Amino acid sequence: MTRLLLLLENRQNRALLANWLSQRYQVMQQESGVPLAEAFDVCLIDGPALDRRWAEIQAHRSREDPLFLPVILLTSYREVELITRHLWKTIDELIRLPVEKTELQARVEMLVRTRELSLSLKLRNSDLESFFHAMTHDLRAPLRAIKGFAEILASEEGERLTDKGKEYLTNIHTSTVQMREFIDGLVAFARVGHTQVEPQEVDLQLLVEQCIQCLSSTIEQQEAHIMIESPLPAVEGQPLLLRMAITNLLSNALKFIKPGDHPDIQIRAIKLHGSYRLEIEDHGIGISPQNIANLFKPFTQLHGVEEYEGIGLGLATVRKAVDLMGGHVGVSSVIDRGSTFWLELRSVTKGE
Repeated sequence: MTRLLLLLENRQNRALLANWLSQRYQVMQQESGVPLAEAFDVCLIDGPALDRRWAEIQAHRSREDPLFLPVILLTSYREVELITRHLWKTIDELIRLPVEKTELQARVEMLVRTRELSLSLKLRNSDLESFFHAMTHDLRAPLRAIKGFAEILASEEGERLTDKGKEYLTNIHTSTVQMREFIDGLVAFARVGHTQVEPQEVDLQLLVEQCIQCLSSTIEQQEAHIMIESPLPAVEGQPLLLRMAITNLLSNALKFIKPGDHPDIQIRAIKLHGSYRLEIEDHGIGISPQNIANLFKPFTQLHGVEEYEGIGLGLATVRKAVDLMGGHVGVSSVIDRGSTFWLELRSVTKGE
């Protein structure tokens, strides 16, 4: 049965509403000063109670996130003016006093159904996540076996194989590596969004240097040149998501070059109004205008797998990560001349 919590400091209003609402719901009443301990589905609160208990309400909602926990404010216009500092962060519906029973019932029912839908989606997402992790785990096991047996065969029987047999063995090894990359890409893409996105100050200079260090073996192997126009500023973001986005963009800049060329990459930050734009410019193969529109969609591959390895999830992961941080991502490109990918994130300095 749906549980309604009444946090009304006006005892007369609380008693009247409790008597009426108890015909359809399980009504819980709580006196001022008693901590919120019991679970509830909908909270009805008045202005004085909200002014005193908004922090408790927000903490309760945070614990239930991503499950929707609705709060209805019963108030007069005069009270609304006094409590606006908490209103938009805490309240989902506002009903004027004196309350109309039919209006209140309709609002409560609508929010109850929304909460039930939220619970249903949460359960489905949990089931899908469990299935996804079980599936990826089960896929990795036979891949490890195939790769292992292929390596044993190459080591112990390699000299007895014909050139065609060695080619087949190489194809098996390449296919297992590509499949492992595919699974890892799916897992990385699925994990974006499960990270708690708490905006914080991120030093772009330090973060970009860390991303470059992670790719140091590839950079050395390809004799790449990376120039940072220092110093890079601090922005508002989430370090894990931002590191994932920048690493993906740098990996692409290192990958999509003409055969025989060495990557040449410039990294800079441009100050905008209230934000900074981090640009990663390469001098690679470029992207045609008709392909840019689909560039950030999952499983989009604009170039042959034989030439450039990948499964088409890197840029989709970048967009997902940047969207979660409340930023923007984009690209400008010219075929055979290179591309400039950019991330736009809020500045941490007020007034910029």
